[in-house]
Amino acid sequence: MDRIEAPKPFVILPSWRQDIRPFLAGMSLKKLASLVAVAMSIYHLYTGYFGEPVPEFHRPTHLMFALAVLFLDRDRQAETWLGRIWKYVWDWSLIALLVASCGYLIMSVDYIQTRMQFITPLTDIELVLSVGLFAIVLEAARRTTGWALVIIVLTFLAFAIWGSYLPSPFWHSGKSLGQVMDLMYLTNLGMLGSPLGVTASYIFHFVFFGALLVASGAGSFFTDAANAITGRYIGGAAKTAVVSSAFMASVSGTAAGNVATTGSFTIPAMKAAGYKPVFAAAVEAVASSGGLMTPPVLGATAFVMAEMTGISYTDIVIAAILPAILYYVGTFITVDLEARKLGLPAMREADIPRLWTVLRQRGYLVLPLVTLIWFIVEGYTLVHAAIWSIMALVFLLLIFDAENRRNVLAVLWKAMTDAPRMMAQITVAVTIGGILVGIIVQTGIGVRLSAIILDMAGGQLFNVLLLTMFFSILLGMGMPATGAYIILALLLAPGMVQLGVPLLAAHMFIFYGGCKSNITPPVAIAAFAAAAIAGTGPMRTAMKSFVIGLPIYILPFMFVYSPELLGVGGFTLDSAWRFVTAAFGIGALSIACVGWLLRRLPWGERFVWFCISGIFIFPGLVFDIAAFSSLAAMTAWAIWRRPKPLAAPERA
Repeated sequence: MDRIEAPKPFVILPSWRQDIRPFLAGMSLKKLASLVAVAMSIYHLYTGYFGEPVPEFHRPTHLMFALAVLFLDRDRQAETWLGRIWKYVWDWSLIALLVASCGYLIMSVDYIQTRMQFITPLTDIELVLSVGLFAIVLEAARRTTGWALVIIVLTFLAFAIWGSYLPSPFWHSGKSLGQVMDLMYLTNLGMLGSPLGVTASYIFHFVFFGALLVASGAGSFFTDAANAITGRYIGGAAKTAVVSSAFMASVSGTAAGNVATTGSFTIPAMKAAGYKPVFAAAVEAVASSGGLMTPPVLGATAFVMAEMTGISYTDIVIAAILPAILYYVGTFITVDLEARKLGLPAMREADIPRLWTVLRQRGYLVLPLVTLIWFIVEGYTLVHAAIWSIMALVFLLLIFDAENRRNVLAVLWKAMTDAPRMMAQITVAVTIGGILVGIIVQTGIGVRLSAIILDMAGGQLFNVLLLTMFFSILLGMGMPATGAYIILALLLAPGMVQLGVPLLAAHMFIFYGGCKSNITPPVAIAAFAAAAIAGTGPMRTAMKSFVIGLPIYILPFMFVYSPELLGVGGFTLDSAWRFVTAAFGIGALSIACVGWLLRRLPWGERFVWFCISGIFIFPGLVFDIAAFSSLAAMTAWAIWRRPKPLAAPERA
């Protein structure tokens, strides 16, 4: 008997919908985040090459893309199905409100450009959308940096609204919620202020350039080149981490991203060489944090600094060269002393590549960096310099790299998805910075706070510097370096300038203080990323990173008292001499922190080395003679007290 087949079920969907259904079933929010990220990259590359729209259109578009990627890219694992559903509903609600609030700005460009600011009242829908976007930015800040930054912003908001109830010198007339939101939402002074504009106009393209370098395998190239340079010396594995991070950090501009790139190679190598996991992670975190202070990107802050000071970007980059070198000199000395203290040998000869071989195989990756610097020096706009460098890198990959030539679309896709993800935290930081700047300007508290700090310091420059460094580190604990710089530059830089500190030196001092946030507990993003790779405790790694980075704390004091280090007034022989004295001062502080010079140093000698490093801060013949004399005496004492080698046994 023949088998009777059951009738096929009635199909409602057309065939093309059946074909796309498996694709939609596999479409997770992570994949959707990648699609939005690619759209963001295409938009910025297009506007960077052909010219960007007006700020009233460009800035909300950038903010909408960045925050959408952030919310879509969230990990939604929860213990219960109800918790997972709540996360989906919450995130989609935020995205819908984000699109509505930014979309209103994008569609109302003509109205926003012609309305009378602070005179034309906000409509009800504008008030709702402005408060909604404000809340969305706070939620984004909570996800990227924690509650500390949210509390700071809410405190400033309360100060703006209820300032009339405060005593002098904090009293002001008080602002209504509508007045604050008018500034925040419909002007270029709040959330959509110049910090966000710089991010949308310049920073994205440099971050994309760094992401494309990473996607092309530049991390392994820089690591191999560093191994070839430092591998034959004591502690070569750790010195490789310092050198490779310096190479990579010059373009990546993000400390945590640099840790993830080079740390995956260097941290296991340091552990295999005999370094303790905590020290290996700390070295990588400190070295990667130097990327925020390394030209040409300077962790995206160089562009913001140029906007706030009126000093050209090129001058800021040139001024940052010697301090960046000194930063890595200090880290290099610390690593060398620690290696000698632990008695670690050099790397095995078989593990050390030949420098010529590395350059012959992948040396073309250096050419895009040369292209970037050449375009900047020749006076091209920063956007076009970055765009042409990206095009040069893609061209070189197609010509010289057979593997990337076959996978060029995959490399581009990875760069176009990674760059917006890296931009999310920067965008949130500068948006928060714009909020705080707007409130400071609207209430007029900035000038009064500078006067308060000057009074607290008794008008003494060194006391002002100590207070400024303290506030920089304190605020840097709760927010990224760029956001901390924006606030502190408004509050503290005017007081420093009033005491005679050059404008560039004052802003660089504040910038260096804020950059320590990546390795300063309790919020140490770079240290936490390195701890995850090394498998160590995050807080232990952060504390060790803080100690290793201590020698760098005297560097900002040095270029305030010796602006020649920044090229203020031009680079001269005096600049070279101050560079030498600064290097010796940082070396003395490294000896004090590590506690080693030919032998383990007791705490008394370490304190003396600490005092010697402080003398090197101040310029002048008397201080130089005192510092070098003390350094020579302590070095001679260390040589005299070093352990004597064991005598060879006599022959029978």
